[in-house]
Amino acid sequence: MSKSLYSTLEVAEGASQEEIKKSYRRLARKYHPDLNKGKEAEEKFKEINAAYEILNDPQKRAQYDQFGDNMFGGQNFSDFARAQGRGSLDDILASIFGRGALKPTLAWAGGLCQHGEHGRV
Repeated sequence: MSKSLYSTLEVAEGASQEEIKKSYRRLARKYHPDLNKGKEAEEKFKEINAAYEILNDPQKRAQYDQFGDNMFGGQNFSDFARAQGRGSLDDILASIFGRGALKPTLAWAGGLCQHGEHGRV
C-alpha cells in the first residue's frame, strides 16, 4: 500500500507525532500562499494540511495505516484531494470519515473567531 500521506509530509511511516508536526510546520511555511507565489504552492499547501489533519489524529492515522489509500476510493491521496475540486478541507475529511467524526475547528484571525464565537485567544 502506498503511504502517500507520509510522503506528502516527507516523513517515514513510523514517524513520531513530533516528527510529523515538525515536518508539517516546515512544509506549511515553505508552501504557504502568502509566502510562496508559485503556481503549485496553494494546491501543495492544501495537500499538506489535509495530510496533517489525518496523521496528527491518532484514530485517523490508525485508520489510514490500516487501509492506506483505499480510504480514498483506490486513488492516491493527491489525486483524491484534487478530485474533490473546490471542496474545503472539512468536506474532504467528511467524505472519508463522515461528518460526525470531525472535531469542530475554529479559524482564528487576530484573536477573533470567524465562526461566530467571540473572544480572544
